[in-house]
Amino acid sequence: MRTGRSLTQRMADSLGGALDRRLSRRSALARAAVAGSAFAVAPVRYLVRPGTAWAVISPGRCPPGTSCTDGYTAFCCEIEHGKNVCPSGSYVAGWWKCTNYKGHGLCHAEGVRYILDCNRIPGHAYPGGCQCANHDCRHRRVACNQFRYGQCNTHVAATTEVVCRLVICQHPATVSGLGCNATEMIDDNTCQHEAGCLEGLAVALPGGGGA
Repeated sequence: MRTGRSLTQRMADSLGGALDRRLSRRSALARAAVAGSAFAVAPVRYLVRPGTAWAVISPGRCPPGTSCTDGYTAFCCEIEHGKNVCPSGSYVAGWWKCTNYKGHGLCHAEGVRYILDCNRIPGHAYPGGCQCANHDCRHRRVACNQFRYGQCNTHVAATTEVVCRLVICQHPATVSGLGCNATEMIDDNTCQHEAGCLEGLAVALPGGGGA
């Protein structure tokens, strides 16, 4: 008869206790999912360092081949509760065109998409810094790629991280309030990029950076 518990059982008990303290208001299933994700991508750090399970899900801790490691930035609607808008503390810094969109989401009728980068405003900090959208390796990265096409709001001189991407169906230079010029960049590789929150958007409203 076994009188002691296995290492696996002791680790499970330890994780469960930590989750009860950190996420006591979440369901048991949600707690298990968060712990499982954190433990899978960073087991040693999760067990021995302070912080929450949410804080460990970043591109550097995701397995190769997952969306968060493909080098592209997430769509804004993925982190803005389904809204196709720039998050607080960011601004439209540049744009490019997908010339051959064949999907069923936003802009399917036009067959083209204009994708705009929402960059971090200089002097502002994005909460948590570089991370996977929704702290999930299955989503692309947020606030990681320091890059700027630069056709929009050129009065802002600095190049900061792209927080997320907008999608509109109208040429950005013709949309009042975006502050974009007509210098065209094309990247048809991004025509294949989708997010569930873009499927439900029927139109892109002009002004303010999206619909």
